[in-house]
Amino acid sequence: MDRPRSGVRRWLTDQERKTLDGPKAARTSLARAIGEDSPAAGPIKTWLDSLDSGNTREAYATDVRAFVEWLRDRHGIGADDAPVNLLAVTMDVVADYANDMREMTGRYGKPLSPATRARRLSSLSALFKHLASRRIVPTNPVRELARPKVSAEGVTPARDGEEMARMVRAASGNLRDLLLLLLLYVSAFRVSEVCRARVDQIRHERGRTLLTVPIKGGKVRSEPLDPAVVDVLETYLAGRTTGPLLLSDAGGALERHHVPPILKRVAKAAGLPNPELVRPHVMRTSAITAWLNANQPLHRVRHKVRHSSAATTERYHRRARGIEEDAALSAALVAELPIGEVLESMRSS
Repeated sequence: MDRPRSGVRRWLTDQERKTLDGPKAARTSLARAIGEDSPAAGPIKTWLDSLDSGNTREAYATDVRAFVEWLRDRHGIGADDAPVNLLAVTMDVVADYANDMREMTGRYGKPLSPATRARRLSSLSALFKHLASRRIVPTNPVRELARPKVSAEGVTPARDGEEMARMVRAASGNLRDLLLLLLLYVSAFRVSEVCRARVDQIRHERGRTLLTVPIKGGKVRSEPLDPAVVDVLETYLAGRTTGPLLLSDAGGALERHHVPPILKRVAKAAGLPNPELVRPHVMRTSAITAWLNANQPLHRVRHKVRHSSAATTERYHRRARGIEEDAALSAALVAELPIGEVLESMRSS
């Protein structure tokens, strides 16, 4: 079996990676990582089946698989060796995992953020809570474990309108890339929503063009598209009425792992600093920050991006606002200091 080194699709065959969608790929990958003969295999399948949302199943399965692979490394269990028994996990084992995560890196080679580490532990806790409630394990070994503190401020850096305009110009030679940028920024779709969008989910209502996409919680979202975005959409589709909305370079459906390289390439062509940091969520964060900076009502922005809590929406803005306010405080002191005069004197000496 051909197994890539990392990612949701680890432990899958080449054919499975091509044909399975995200939730099914994540579940199959987790099942293979655990081992079909593991006593935990059946209970975990039941737990995942109990979750309503495909996105949630994919996220939980991916987080649990990361823990399973850590267990394999810890005990020296090879890919084709004995299964992993998650039912024997203790709090001490999970504590070791939490500690080791401090030294782990993510997809982009950077250390795992406190938010990622906290989320992985939360996913494990959800699993063991389910198992304990059914008396499959005696207790939840994650329940009493301290988790990383997560900042109340958003950590995803927003890009300003001028940088977004530069990206749009840089994408002008590729209609697919241009439409992707606009859906992620102007419409503030999540990357999973964009990749699952289909042409036959475009409809017209009250003079507007709407795109319906699946969202979190097993629900759907109908988003009115701006007329300028519709112009790009119709030009890109060129009369196509079926299939995935966005196509990959190979002609299949555009998938999540295709998007970061596209954004990086466009950002680099636009001359943006740190183009590798322009990832899908940056586009959404940039839109939220721009709206709130323009004094758009919080409740309208929250509805636009489908956040369940206003606090979630506000945290995206708090970081940018804090930077500006802190800079203003420093500027007030600098205004009273002869820094320019002193610097000019030093340069001329």
